[in-house]
Parts: sequence; structure tokens; C-alpha cells
Amino acid sequence: MNDQVTQPMTKHTTKTGSRLPERIALIAGTGDFPVLIARAARAQGIHVVVFCLKDNENTSLSSLSQEYHVISLSNVSKMLTLAHQAGVQHFVLAGRIPHDVLLNPLLIFDGRIRRVLGSLANRKADTVLGAFTRELEMEGFSVLDSTTFVESAMPEAGVLTPGVTPSPETMKDVEFGYRNAKAIAALDIGQTIAVKAGVVVAVEALEGTDQLIRRAGELAGEGVTFVKVCKPRQNMKFDVPIIGLATIENLARVRAAAMCVTAGKSLFFDQEEALALAEKHGIALIAHEEPEEGMTGGS
Repeated sequence: MNDQVTQPMTKHTTKTGSRLPERIALIAGTGDFPVLIARAARAQGIHVVVFCLKDNENTSLSSLSQEYHVISLSNVSKMLTLAHQAGVQHFVLAGRIPHDVLLNPLLIFDGRIRRVLGSLANRKADTVLGAFTRELEMEGFSVLDSTTFVESAMPEAGVLTPGVTPSPETMKDVEFGYRNAKAIAALDIGQTIAVKAGVVVAVEALEGTDQLIRRAGELAGEGVTFVKVCKPRQNMKFDVPIIGLATIENLARVRAAAMCVTAGKSLFFDQEEALALAEKHGIALIAHEEPEEGMTGGS
């Protein structure tokens, strides 16, 4: 991992000076994000209780936490009981929880989850995770922004690859893609779009960004530009756009032209290695300043 990304902040304070809790419960999805949070929290002396979803166990998290539990959606109430017993008052949600789990007809949900799901108008990611967050808060817990311990990994606006300047054609695709990506993000369809020569090649849905990159490469060949944005009124408690070394590896495989993310509202992990790899393959990485509200309609 890149030490620069995971450097701890001043002990028990955030970037803005807010005091951090002494203990946290970390609900860990897939990917490296939960590991980075656990490592950063432990570096600040915070007691970490990890809850991994069954079939998503991560042995790295076991060594980074004081308590490690594997839970199933069939028994979420047990997680709340264990959190209370551990004296935890704050939760952090990190990592991707495969949304297609909700389509599994064989999965028997916890009675509490069945009640929550039954009350929803739809099962979009924002709807489901928002309801789950509210359920935690009704139980007496506070849910922290998932960026709380890794704020230094949020890039500022500008071209991030000094050695690769995006061409005017690529920047046209970035601007075109950004407007359209914001439109699909507002509908909670996905947050990433693939564009080439002013044509929308592919749109992210249930499969996630890595699969989108591979699919767009198969459809359009090399030179595709990818744009990953934050949603309007992005809820930083459970849904933050993330890229990292694995993202750049996938971009390199399809010989992408560029990747653009939202500045200040996206996380970029493994930056040193990822930037070096991007420059090696001629891929421009851009952090796009978030336009003012009402300025991002698709065209």
C-alpha cells in the first residue's frame, strides 16, 4: 500500500479538527477500502470492531482489528447486539457490498432486514443503504462518513498525471462524459460512463466499474475515456466513488485514453503506484471540479 495515502492524521482528529471516537464498528464489503480504514484507525489508537459479510471474509482485517466477526444477512440483529456489547457508538461502512445479493431468491433475510426492505419504494443502492443507515441510527449508533480516516486520499482538481496531458479530443470526451455521468448518477443507475469520440460506449449499472472498463474495451477498442462521478447530494456515509491501482491496471488492459473523477468527493488509493502505471501506459488521470448545481445536465 502507498504509505502517503494511509498516513494518519493528528491523533483522534479529522482534517477539520473534529474529534474522532475511541471505538468504531467497521462493516466491511469487498475490496481494499475497509483494510485502509482499519489500518488508518488503528494508527490513531482507535479500537476497531470489524463485521464482514459472510462469503466476503478478509483475513487482513482480522489482524487489523481488536474484534473480528463474520455476519450473515440472515442475522443482522446479531451484529447490533455484538456492537452494543463492544461498547461501540459509531459505525463506518466501507467496501463494495454486491447489490445483486438482493436478487438471490435463496437468501433468507433477517427479520429486521425484511421489514426494512418491505418498506422501500425500490431497491436502488442509495435507497437500500440509506434505509440501513437510518436503521443503525434508530438503534442509537452514529454513522461516520466513510472518508473520515482517509481524507488525504481525496484528490484536488486538476490533471493528476504530470507526464500525460490529455489531448483536446480527450478533454471533450471528459466534459461530455461528465455531464452524462451526472445524469445517470442522479437516477442511481451507476456513477461511471465510458465515452469515445463523443459517443457513449457503455454505462455502469449493477456490474461495477471494473467490469464496465472491460466491457467498454471490448466494444470500442483502445482510446476510451472513463468518467466516474459523485452523485448529486452524495451520501458520504456509504457511497464514495473510489479508484486505485486495480482500476488503472484495468484501464491499461483496454488501452484507455483517460479516467476522470470528481475532485474532493472521490477517493484515490495507491496513488504513487497508480500514477506511475498510468503514465507508463499514456493514460491521463483527471480530477474534475464539481460544477455548480444545475450545470451538469446531459447533452
